[in-house]
Amino acid sequence: MLDLITPMSQVLLSWLLLFLLFSGLGMLLLKLLGKSFKSGWDWLDSFWLGWALSLAVLQIWHLVLPVNETILLLLALIAAYQLFSLRASAARLLHRLSNERAYMLVMAPLALWMSNRALAMPTAYDTGFRDIQAVMWLDAYPIVPGLGNLFSSLAFNHSVYLYDALLDASIWTGRSHHISTGLLLMVYLAQATRSAQNLLNCRAEGAVRWSWILAALTIPYILFYTVGRSGITHFLTDTVVDVVGFVCVAYMLDFFQDRNLRASDRRFLVSRLAILILVGLTIKQTFVVFGLALAATVLRVWLKRGGYSQDRARAARSLKLTTVLGCVIIVPWLARGVLTSGYIAFPQPVGRVEVDWAIPHDQLLSRQRTMSTNTRIRGGAQAEVLGSWDWLGPWLRKFVSNIMPTMLPSLISAVAFGLFTLGRFRNRGMNRARDPGVLALAPMLIMLAFWFFTFPEPKYIRYMLWSLAAVSVILVFEAWSTVNLRLRILAVAGLAALCLAYVALLIVGRQSYPLPAGPDDGYYDHWPVPYDQYVTNSGLQLNVPRGDGTQCWQVPLPCTPYPDARLEERVPGELRHGFRIAGIAEAATASE
Repeated sequence: MLDLITPMSQVLLSWLLLFLLFSGLGMLLLKLLGKSFKSGWDWLDSFWLGWALSLAVLQIWHLVLPVNETILLLLALIAAYQLFSLRASAARLLHRLSNERAYMLVMAPLALWMSNRALAMPTAYDTGFRDIQAVMWLDAYPIVPGLGNLFSSLAFNHSVYLYDALLDASIWTGRSHHISTGLLLMVYLAQATRSAQNLLNCRAEGAVRWSWILAALTIPYILFYTVGRSGITHFLTDTVVDVVGFVCVAYMLDFFQDRNLRASDRRFLVSRLAILILVGLTIKQTFVVFGLALAATVLRVWLKRGGYSQDRARAARSLKLTTVLGCVIIVPWLARGVLTSGYIAFPQPVGRVEVDWAIPHDQLLSRQRTMSTNTRIRGGAQAEVLGSWDWLGPWLRKFVSNIMPTMLPSLISAVAFGLFTLGRFRNRGMNRARDPGVLALAPMLIMLAFWFFTFPEPKYIRYMLWSLAAVSVILVFEAWSTVNLRLRILAVAGLAALCLAYVALLIVGRQSYPLPAGPDDGYYDHWPVPYDQYVTNSGLQLNVPRGDGTQCWQVPLPCTPYPDARLEERVPGELRHGFRIAGIAEAATASE
């Protein structure tokens, strides 16, 4: 037991320092947005805004320099300056937090549990297949043109890899997967736990925050991550999208609920949501439809409330600010897509740029067909899967069997919407000023429809299903306002408790007990994968996992599970200058 003290302390201390780093950066954004730093909620906002700001900065930085200790130090210095300048406010908040004994008693065991699970061996398939290599390239070089020609999965333009690479320093060199995803989960869990506590202590109808209900109902799902073998030790982009999605929905609910704030506060609610949405677009393409639908929904509500007509000058400034933020975040992301693949949004066929490193169009179309097939039936025959609806039965059985990620929130949504409809009917004619309205469901429903008809992989919409369930419960909560407030709060708490009980049963059933100290300084790191060398026609040496292996655990660059004999360096002997497929660029030039 004593040998767990060092590794778990390293994780917790690193999470604390990184929380301060991103919070310090976020305080700069709070100041630019005209928001004062007065409460613990502002501190949490500053973390998410600072984390988003770091991704925006890293996208630009990596165009010319690798993501290394230099940029980490620069960001840390900026954060330290902001923290120092607000030291008096921060000290008051920390003193206030130290008096929150009930909250600290809940968070202490949660922090210990999360830090223990952070020691686990990274075994997630996609992390070994693609993520580890992507982070290694970010660490070693500035952006590499045509990297997708080495391995098409490296062309997926996930900005969150820049965050993973930023943390790949000091004692975490080569093992930042032990802290990167866990930090985001831990911060959201701390925020959600405080929200749930506030909800339970609430005694007045008007004091209930809808975002508290969302947070309370998503705590079980966050803890569900810790059940798996490598639950929080990975670079999986889907987990990050889940967290960002929950934060965006919470921000949307706050905007819907706070209709009587002064103009500057309303602008801040819109700006912080806009920043998270913009960053979410760069993290994973599966977020794009939801993000745009969420933005359109908020814009509609803002216009309906007279956000533009009441003060056109201030509204114009807000729109200009959002446009500038969009350019700062999205334009570098599009440029990075062109540099790694020749397309602005690989694997989408639109936006191809005629450069010598562009991925061959037939390979892109093949990748799309493979994704469409595998998201319905993994490993199925493309012609059979894409040419009929026979895949629906097996797909539906898979959807139902994934109880916590998909089936449970779907059942909650169905029951809640039925209760909402009944409550609206029984209490028709009552004042619904506090009701968020079914419009709050629109972003989730739009995303679900798009997802089902394109790439219906359940892991892409886990956060969507849980957000839909939570917002449906909120609609029930308000539709039955004639019921005693304490009973409604206890009903929400009871539902969350049932979900937590199921997670506890999973932990016991799968024997996901606290880990003993691992053999590698207390951690469990993945063993090196054996590999062979493959020499292309141009003489380029590639490292290829041996046998039928497709993962590159601890394999040096350049590694690919799918070597192409036509691959060549754009500048012989210089990996930094990227890769191309021999003959493709010449053929494109000749056709012109």
